[in-house]
Amino acid sequence: MLTTQRKTLILDILRRDGQAIAKRVAEEFALSEDTIRRDLREMAAEGLLKRVHGGAMPLAPELPDFTARRSVSSDVKVRLGAKAVAMVKPGQMIFLDGGTTTAEIARQLPRNMPLTVATHSPTIAAELEHHPTAEV
Repeated sequence: MLTTQRKTLILDILRRDGQAIAKRVAEEFALSEDTIRRDLREMAAEGLLKRVHGGAMPLAPELPDFTARRSVSSDVKVRLGAKAVAMVKPGQMIFLDGGTTTAEIARQLPRNMPLTVATHSPTIAAELEHHPTAEV
């Protein structure tokens, strides 16, 4: 089997399984683990995968910036925000992680509802800056 064929098959395994374990790939291709490890090192150097102990993982896609993510599925985020806000009762303490969906929850909280919001996100805290009855 040619090197380019192996590398294509390794990328197929990554797409299918979400990982490529060197020992299993070597057994599947009837090749030595050293050959597969060399292929994985070369592919990592080419920016095709992330080399990890015992195999490889697909590259994680770059996360778009906050402004770009706000526009992705915004109608769904508005509906999720409304559903979440409907579960919040006055006087409760809620935890809001960072993200565009939780920012929508913060935006939809009624301005007259007293509550405490715990967050590590400056974006969420800023969203609640003008919420007079929320303790952040």
